[in-house]
Amino acid sequence: MNSKPNILLLPAWYPASFFVDQMKLVTDKFNFKVLLGQRHTFGKKSAIRHFLKRSFNYFTNSDKELFLQVDFSYINFSKGNLANWQISYLNNCFDKYLTELYAGGKPDLIHIQSLSDTAVFICNWAEKHNIPVILTEHIIFVRHNFDFFQQLKESVYSRVNKVLCVSNYVYRNLLVNGFRMKKVEIIGNLVNDNFVTEKFEKKEKTNKILFVAAHLADKDIDVLLDAIELLKSKHFEVYLDIIGIDPDKNYQIENNYQYNLQEIIESRNLLDVIHLKGRKNRQELLESYQNYSFLVSSSLSETFGVGVAEAIAYGLPVVCTDSGGIREFVDISNGIIVPIRNSQKLAVAIEEMFEKRLMYNPTEISERIVKKYGVHAFRKKLLRVYDECLNDL
Repeated sequence: MNSKPNILLLPAWYPASFFVDQMKLVTDKFNFKVLLGQRHTFGKKSAIRHFLKRSFNYFTNSDKELFLQVDFSYINFSKGNLANWQISYLNNCFDKYLTELYAGGKPDLIHIQSLSDTAVFICNWAEKHNIPVILTEHIIFVRHNFDFFQQLKESVYSRVNKVLCVSNYVYRNLLVNGFRMKKVEIIGNLVNDNFVTEKFEKKEKTNKILFVAAHLADKDIDVLLDAIELLKSKHFEVYLDIIGIDPDKNYQIENNYQYNLQEIIESRNLLDVIHLKGRKNRQELLESYQNYSFLVSSSLSETFGVGVAEAIAYGLPVVCTDSGGIREFVDISNGIIVPIRNSQKLAVAIEEMFEKRLMYNPTEISERIVKKYGVHAFRKKLLRVYDECLNDL
C-alpha cells in the first residue's frame, strides 16, 4: 500500500482558521507539516551591537504544539557581496533544517498560503530539489518598500508552479502590479457549511441585523455607525448586533489610532440599538445567523469575504459595500451592493432590505454558494489542484 504524499504547508501568519480548515479537508489523502517563518530585520548599526553582545542569531528553529517555527535574521540595506552572502548563508540554513526535518528526503509538494518572507528560501530549496510549489494568495499586494530582499520576495509569484487567487479582485491586483505568473486559477475560499440545515424554517419578522468582524482594520465601522445613526434619527426601528469585537479591547485602525468601539457607540448615543456580542466560537457564530434578518458589511476591502459568504450559506441575504472579492458571489439574487464610504446609501440599502428581505428564498441562496464554495466543493478543487501539480513533474 502506497503511503500518502507529503505536503509542506507554509502560512504567512498564525493562527488563521482558513488554512487549518482547508488542510483538514484533505488529511485523509495527504500528510502535512506546517511551517511558520518569521524574518527579524536589523539595520547595520543594530546588527553590529548584537554581534558585539554575541546575541545575533541568523537562524533558529523550534517545535510548537501545532506547527514548526523558524526565525531568521536579515541585515537590511545591505548591498552587493554582503546581501548575496546573507541569502546564501540562509539558504544553507534552510537546506540543512528541511533536510533534517524530512530525514534526508523531501516533501512531494509545497503549498504557500500568502506570500511571505520565508517563501523566498522555501522556493530556493524547492527549486534545488525539484519540488512543485503552489501559492494561494489571500491578501492584496502592497509594496511598502523596495530593496534587495523585497525584490527576491516579489519574484516568488513568477517562480511557483501555480498561483491560486481567492478572487478576481486579488488576481487583478497582482496583474496591475506587473507580476507575471506561470499558471493562475481563481479558486475562491472555503465556506464552512457543516451546520447548514437541510430546510430553513420560515422566519418571523425581526428588526435585528448582524455585523461580523474579528478586527476593525479596513472594516470602515464609522460608516456603518453613521448609517445606523441616520436610521435612528428617522425613527426607523433597527437593532444591530456586532459579533467578534471585544467591548473591552482597544483596536488599532488607521494611522495607529486606538479605537474602543464600545466607547464610540456610547459617545454616539447608540447603546440602545447597537450591541457588542463579543467573540463566539465557530459553531456558535454559524448557528447564530438564524437569529437575524440579514447581514451588513461596510468593508473597504475584502479579498473574498468569508463572513459575507457564510451568512448567505446560512440563508441570510446581505447588504454590503463594493469591497472587491464579494463580487464573486453577491448579486441581486442574494443581496444589495452599495459604494464604499457612503453612509447615506448604506442606510437606504438597509431600509430597502427590510422591505424585501422575505422575498429571498434562503434555501436557494444557500444552495448556490454551498455548491461553489462549500466543504464538499472546495475539497474537490483542492484535491484536483494538488493532483495536477504532482502529476506535472
